Amino acid sequence: MNVQEFQNKLNEIQEIAKQNKNTLYNNQILKCLMTGDTFTTQQIADNVGLSEKTVRTRINQLNDWLVEQGLGRIERKQGTGIWLELEEGQKMQLSGWLQTSDDLPASTGFDNRNKQLIGKLLKLKPGETTTLQQLADSLYLSPPTVGGLLKVVADWFEERHLKVTSIRSKGICLEGDEYNLRIAIRDYMMEMMPEVLEALLGTFAPGVDVARIRQIVVEAENAWRIELADRSFKMVWIMTCLSISRKCPADERTFISAEENIQHYNEYSFAESIYQRIEKEYQIKIAETDIRFLAVLLLSAKKLKNFRDLQEEDYAKQYDKDLEKFVKLVIDTIDSVLDIDLSEDQLLVESLMLHMRSAIFRMKYSTATGDNISKYVKSEYKQTFLATWSTSNLFEEYYDVQVTEDELAGITLYIQAAIIRQKKGRPIEALLISEGGMATSQLNIEKLKYSIPEITDIRATSYHDFRLSQYKDMDVIINTTGEEIHDDRVVAVDARLSERGIESVRQKVNQIYYFRKREEFHFNSLCHQLFDVDLFLLKPEVENKDQLITMMVKKLEEKGDVTPNYLQSVFDRERATTTSIGRGVAIPHGNMTEVNEPKIVVAILDKPISWHDDMVDVVFLLAVKMTSQVEIKRTKQFYKDFLQLTDNDENLEAMKKLKTPLDIYQYFIK
Repeated sequence: MNVQEFQNKLNEIQEIAKQNKNTLYNNQILKCLMTGDTFTTQQIADNVGLSEKTVRTRINQLNDWLVEQGLGRIERKQGTGIWLELEEGQKMQLSGWLQTSDDLPASTGFDNRNKQLIGKLLKLKPGETTTLQQLADSLYLSPPTVGGLLKVVADWFEERHLKVTSIRSKGICLEGDEYNLRIAIRDYMMEMMPEVLEALLGTFAPGVDVARIRQIVVEAENAWRIELADRSFKMVWIMTCLSISRKCPADERTFISAEENIQHYNEYSFAESIYQRIEKEYQIKIAETDIRFLAVLLLSAKKLKNFRDLQEEDYAKQYDKDLEKFVKLVIDTIDSVLDIDLSEDQLLVESLMLHMRSAIFRMKYSTATGDNISKYVKSEYKQTFLATWSTSNLFEEYYDVQVTEDELAGITLYIQAAIIRQKKGRPIEALLISEGGMATSQLNIEKLKYSIPEITDIRATSYHDFRLSQYKDMDVIINTTGEEIHDDRVVAVDARLSERGIESVRQKVNQIYYFRKREEFHFNSLCHQLFDVDLFLLKPEVENKDQLITMMVKKLEEKGDVTPNYLQSVFDRERATTTSIGRGVAIPHGNMTEVNEPKIVVAILDKPISWHDDMVDVVFLLAVKMTSQVEIKRTKQFYKDFLQLTDNDENLEAMKKLKTPLDIYQYFIK
């Protein structure tokens, strides 16, 4: 970086810091006035840490903005002071604006300004333009700063299939389909508090009695005897109001594939019943495409209670028959990877059917949950998440959808709950070796039973009477004596069985349920043909993940294992969701239909590279197929063994230390 580039960067940073400060001070002034009290200029200056002169200037600017936005006005009276004059509805709306622009530190203020800018652009009417200067004035920012923000928020709009466009001599506009615009408005408002949401919704749906529409949705819920989850209710309320105020163009493309028999689902009938109430009350006609649009969103939404089958010929019934087969296949695959059996858990089957029925529609029509739980799940339930990940190809094969991390995380939670239920029902026998007498032993036994309910039977003995050969059937041996006992089942803890000791026992119990301990790691012989010596890359010279993926796929192309289209399908998958699974490991993969011969390419990097939000130094590029029973069995086995490899730090480190591709190959298949 030369001197000029450095100076430009410094100026940019200083400008951002300046604007963050401006936003902070303006918000503090507004929050003072919104208390309803009357202030002197000096009192406000003291509260926000500015000079009296600066406060006067800012109050004049804020008043102009409030009047322009229809959010009240700042009144002054000599000898009395300054106060904010506004109605209750205006107060809630202003609270909503402040909610997206809290007085946060400068480092996070940038995000808040993005939200404000997104809101300004979403309020543009179809075909309407605005100038950079107008946006800057409305946000109390400089035009260069807004120009920089536009580049950032453009990505947010692009994720929703919208485009921020600059038209010469006219200004800035938002381009995209009407339904994508509505999705964007929904996403913008979904995190608002209910009282703020109502006021804000009124600005996006002018002329609509949003409170009454909310009541109509409640009436429809009661009539159908269903209960929508909070987010789903918000979604229905928002989208219903938008469909009344925003007209769908006659030539607008249909949002729903013609192949979808949406009208045969109960969700369609529910959406129709809402709009019938609205049509009757407001004497208007709702477009059929709006009903279908809401039906798809309902099919994608999370419900607390399922719809009752009110139709004799419910298309969803047949759909659910096929779905049940798919759910059982998913459970069977996860069972194989985790080496457990959840097939008899009917609650799991029913829960996953209800969840996946919605999830498949979400994936098909890109209507995200907004849960953002994948990071938490990947961290807390890594083994279960990876096992669930192994089913992603099934979604692509059976439903032609790319499953996202958040959807996999949601399924993982159901699987984890089933594992916990199974633990409670499966007997674990433990032996407590103690020298503290009967009373101490009994106390420790009760501690263990209370803290680890999976242990159903605990016997006690002294070290003097203990003979290892007599306790071959014990699952866990808890040693409180301090004496060494050489057996894989032994957990050495302190005599008083502290919380730390109990946690050590719990980890041993978890180990029993999840995996069967092996002396050495290797892939099962069924997986051996997936690996070739020349498909191992050690310390490849790449700068980023795209370069690495391209290099790895080219290896497969050269051998004829994949088609030329496979590379693009891998990149499409990466855009849909990250393939990083934690511990510095990533498993990119593409469309199975582009695979000629199932193979896996392995890359071990000398230093980690960025992989979305993670850093990765071990990459398994999967080119697998699941179109036959043999291939399905092989893929299940791979994920099972892969989980053992990546869940063990010693295994991972051992692999990384190997010097040649042949060494790694032999490590895998020994």
